[in-house]
Amino acid sequence: MVEPYRAVVIQNDVEMPNIKASASDVKATMRRNLDRVCQLIDWAAREKSSDEEVLIALPESMLHSFPRAGWSVKELLKATIKIPGEETERISAKAVEKGAHIVGHSWETLDEFPERFFSTAFIIDPQGKIILKYRKVQPAFNIEGTTSPHDVMDEYVKRYGEKSLFPVVDTPMGHLGCFICYDGMFPEVTRCLAMNGAEVLIRPTSWFDPTASEPYNWWEMQNRMRASENTCYVVAPNLGNTTNSAERPKALSGNSMIVDYEGRIMARAGGFGEATIDTVLHIDALRYRRSETRWNPLATLRTEAYAAYYQASYYPMNHWKDRPLDKLSEVTDTIAKTIEKLRKRNVIAKKPLPRN
Repeated sequence: MVEPYRAVVIQNDVEMPNIKASASDVKATMRRNLDRVCQLIDWAAREKSSDEEVLIALPESMLHSFPRAGWSVKELLKATIKIPGEETERISAKAVEKGAHIVGHSWETLDEFPERFFSTAFIIDPQGKIILKYRKVQPAFNIEGTTSPHDVMDEYVKRYGEKSLFPVVDTPMGHLGCFICYDGMFPEVTRCLAMNGAEVLIRPTSWFDPTASEPYNWWEMQNRMRASENTCYVVAPNLGNTTNSAERPKALSGNSMIVDYEGRIMARAGGFGEATIDTVLHIDALRYRRSETRWNPLATLRTEAYAAYYQASYYPMNHWKDRPLDKLSEVTDTIAKTIEKLRKRNVIAKKPLPRN
């Protein structure tokens, strides 16, 4: 039995570092953002009783904001951290102090993959230990500059094992997993996590307008669909805003939310700016729902029917195994080649209509 517990989402504003400045200046900005994150953790846990389980979730890019198109990979590397490292040690100290599980995100460098960086979500337990790291499988096209495990697939799986791609950790709060921002465009990511046993999916995000607002509202649509189709809770913190970006005024849309396992929004923050929201998660109710024979997408998943489609290769695996990504335009070129491959297979029309 899992006692009901509170999930708290922190929606924080972030000061964007001047990526053209020195590495020390970039780190100084990130430390200021970390100071604010720690203050908000204090606020989020202020009413927690000593024996209460609490899950606290923070957004993607909580230390450095989301990059602007045109930044180089070498510039972006200035805003990376080690996990564990100096920054996560401070969050670990807060997890111990508050007796909480804390989920965070940052860009991560690994000694095993020099001159590359990954988009990494991590979960810290109340003892201050990092118990899960998930590295984003679907980076946001040619903006991020991050390496996907798929880009170095053979070496990645050799080092960390097959389950490292979609890890799930068993905790007193249920089975927890993470997916990150643009991952939400791909139902395969959360399906893999659900089939690995995930019951609560935490989605750190820096989703910005216009597609977070009407008439698109991809943000809400994805959160609700990923929850309902996998019978999972989705805990979705989104950045509030970038405080010092004249190029992107109020573009990060906030609207952090928590969605239940039937796709219902249980709590939602306002748009733009800082906020905390919370609700109670009932894992035993979720487990009961998964055991029913009616409307059960996991129990009625006909995997063999789809096998042929997923055996085909489209975006190339191991694409950056021999060298790290140098220019973001290389990602655009790779996408263009993939489109041509899809045209040859009649997935995409060979003669596209001109845009209106």
